[in-house]
Amino acid sequence: MNKAVLGYCHLGYFRLGVYRDDWDKLAKKFSSFTSLNVTHRRLMLGSRDSTTGWYTKSYEETTIEMIIVSRAASHMPLPPGVYVRLDAVGLTADPVYEGDEIKTASDQYYQVETVREHYFGDSFFFRECDLTLLPFKNLSGGTYSASSVEDARYRTKVYLETYLSDTALPNYIVAYGKPDYPMTKVFKTKGVDLVFSIGEPESTPLMNPDYTPYGYEEHVPITTFCIDRDNIEGTKLKWQAETELRRVLEEHPLGSVRTLDRRRDNDTRLGSIILYSTEYILNYRRGTA
Repeated sequence: MNKAVLGYCHLGYFRLGVYRDDWDKLAKKFSSFTSLNVTHRRLMLGSRDSTTGWYTKSYEETTIEMIIVSRAASHMPLPPGVYVRLDAVGLTADPVYEGDEIKTASDQYYQVETVREHYFGDSFFFRECDLTLLPFKNLSGGTYSASSVEDARYRTKVYLETYLSDTALPNYIVAYGKPDYPMTKVFKTKGVDLVFSIGEPESTPLMNPDYTPYGYEEHVPITTFCIDRDNIEGTKLKWQAETELRRVLEEHPLGSVRTLDRRRDNDTRLGSIILYSTEYILNYRRGTA
């Protein structure tokens, strides 16, 4: 565990780093009936997947101390202000981040959903982590051959990647839906300023008089995500993304009139960060071929 030194001088106690012996006192209360050593699997993002557009995941494993209290054991004495909000709560003095995984000695896996730091006066005490249980971790299934049919999401992704302007927008990516890790990690670690997220489409068949389909009407959700940066205002970038999206649809119809039939803002505050988000519904018609 990363610890600093608690020293003493004529001016009293001083702190180097963020460690106090309060954590050792807290850990000692729980170590008498459970092991505090767990495997911390820190989430790392690699290269982008060619189909989904999201970054591949990998994990770096280290051993840390963490007190884990499940919902079933929430009667155990926890520090003031600490509650079991999800499947379990984890307390640790080591660095842990949203999206990381925790593996216990009994091979239970948890995902870290949120992290809150607690202080004793002006000194760091511990991190409180909301944990969700991963009951199907490391389960494998059967094999299958992937379909070669391109769905509406893939066609829309290729369409946007082809015609969106690199000069009109800062660093952006086009990807399917939401990743299975915190969206904010993409902005923090991969240098991405803007995300075009393509959701699950709805397809309505267009029928001939003999009830055979001659085409489909596609309704594809497209959601933009961005945050504030030192040199970027998220609200301005959100509108710039909409302007560029409309330009692409007007200048490149590709055989079918494409329209944005709905616009809905869904900005969300995540602690000190505002995740600016706007959803659009892209409508167009295509043939069966």
